[in-house]
Amino acid sequence: MTDTGQEKVALAGGMLGERPHVCALFHTRDEEYRTLLPFVLEGFRRGEKAIHIVDPALRADHLARLRAAGIEVAAAQAGKQLEVHAWTDTYRLGEPFDWRAAAAGVNALQRRAREEGFPRARFVGHGDWALDDPANLAKIVEYEARMNDLLPEFDDLAICTYDRSRLGGGVAVDLLRAHPVAILDGALQENPFFEPTSRFLSRLRSGTVTVLRDRFLAALVAGARREALDVVVEEGLWDDVPVSSLYLEVVQPCMYEVGRLWQEKRITVAQEHVATDIARLALAQLRPHLPSAPSNGMHVVVACVEGELHDLGAHITADFLEMAGFEVQFLGANLPTDGVAELVRRRPPDLLALSASATPSIASLRRAIAAVRAVAGGRVPLVAGGHVFLRRPNLARQLGVLHARDALGAVAITRRVLGK
Repeated sequence: MTDTGQEKVALAGGMLGERPHVCALFHTRDEEYRTLLPFVLEGFRRGEKAIHIVDPALRADHLARLRAAGIEVAAAQAGKQLEVHAWTDTYRLGEPFDWRAAAAGVNALQRRAREEGFPRARFVGHGDWALDDPANLAKIVEYEARMNDLLPEFDDLAICTYDRSRLGGGVAVDLLRAHPVAILDGALQENPFFEPTSRFLSRLRSGTVTVLRDRFLAALVAGARREALDVVVEEGLWDDVPVSSLYLEVVQPCMYEVGRLWQEKRITVAQEHVATDIARLALAQLRPHLPSAPSNGMHVVVACVEGELHDLGAHITADFLEMAGFEVQFLGANLPTDGVAELVRRRPPDLLALSASATPSIASLRRAIAAVRAVAGGRVPLVAGGHVFLRRPNLARQLGVLHARDALGAVAITRRVLGK
């Protein structure tokens, strides 16, 4: 992008950076104008050109909202500071949609703004035209991605708005991923997964599970709850992806990645908590679709050790053990060591599975193992798992316990140990 030394641009509670190509998802038109009108007004005050591409059926309403915000619409149009185009003309809609022609149309508007002497143009483009024909959905995602390579020729700002209530989860998330910046729930946020156009488009053509995983992760980090659930539950089941694969190849690896992003300070702790809550809800909606073997009468307890607050992996393990026919008692996060000992004393399970994901939890794991052995000796088999074992491959041997790498491993070990 050309360095013009222009002032920073405020938008939706944040500041636009070096890649001002924004995907804005709104539930209502009132929400859209409440968020974008300050951005439009700021451009007028700075003497920049406003180029708006709208639904022709809503042109009159659009102009009325601009007037209500204090813009002298007729004077601005006469002075060429404001242009309002119908999307039927600007995007040159036809069958099939041609992204090159649409991009050329936008580029021509950029050039003309410079010829007219404006230092910068601020685009607001409504993209809902693509929603009327399912064949256009993939094409609009490709168009948005390719505009990242074309827009930087000029120092212009572009906001692409969509009616969130009309978008399916997969399309909504792909649109978010195609832009370096997004407005979601009225707030500006960076896209930590933004990547070169060719790579992004290539990943859209990957296998079904890979595409679902990419979409689910992006939705988790964006805090897009409805879209995340739509992707992993509705789309995953519709595409006949086994529920076990949705658990182990979509939800769980995405949560590992969320944890890594948080550790690297690329997302906030609030984003991590929101992502965890969404993932938990996704599992709750997938759980009824898990196949279930007849009960084998064996009692297994699954718990996270004292101080361990990340219980999603343990919950997945409990679900898989239950699916395999075991009677499972899941005790969740942060089970005190005394509680483990009391549990084993009152009703010794046929097997106890303990989870520890963070390094500080190793000490708690040692204490829990010692407490169980003090009460039951070697009568209760112990299986341990969690992310910490991936970083310390010899830990299970040092602790003298069986190690399950994942939920399937836990099922296999439990079957072997209990003869089931």
